[in-house]
Amino acid sequence: MQCVSDLTKLRDCVLGRVRTLRQVINPISFPLTPTDRHALAFSTIELDNLVIVALRQYTKSCLLRSRTAAGFRVVSAVKPTTVEEAAAYVFSSLNPAKFKKMKNPTAISEKDEIVFRDPKRAEKVLMDYSASNLSNYRLALSLNAEVFSELKICRHFFSHRMRNTFDEVRVLAANLGVFGISETEQFLLRGRPGTGVRFLDGWLADVENFFVLAA
Repeated sequence: MQCVSDLTKLRDCVLGRVRTLRQVINPISFPLTPTDRHALAFSTIELDNLVIVALRQYTKSCLLRSRTAAGFRVVSAVKPTTVEEAAAYVFSSLNPAKFKKMKNPTAISEKDEIVFRDPKRAEKVLMDYSASNLSNYRLALSLNAEVFSELKICRHFFSHRMRNTFDEVRVLAANLGVFGISETEQFLLRGRPGTGVRFLDGWLADVENFFVLAA
């Protein structure tokens, strides 16, 4: 996924990837096969990666005057002309102390960009540079999508598979009113109290809805 000149292109890319992941997990039910377990781990990690990449590219695209779904160009207080220049502005906003130590570079390569999955960090960048689509982005934030705080905990487990990472999943589950969890895969397929929607399905919907509104 790259920066775009039209935010609807980024939105459609996100929606396409979510549809693909949904096709992977929709058939899965108990009892789980080894293939099912692999698919759940893969989908969790890929969805988290999608969140990270989409937020980063969305933020840079806004600074590069991308067009919104309403057809208006985003205007801000800065005017980068390359992706690397936009990345430098993002870095300066999110970590000004380190940016200063780096001698205030005018460009930042992709490998040196700040990685973030909290949408409030993108909001900070848009605020710092007075981006004209800030109100639109805040509409997406108003969804209070659970995916941004919950998904990373399960991704952390699948990335490391340590006792302490599973303990974090169990704490998350208990805080949400879900008890008796013996494995992370079981949690992903449990229904959220109050809605009955499986957690992983709900996170996929969260990502869809967020980027539809943010565009």
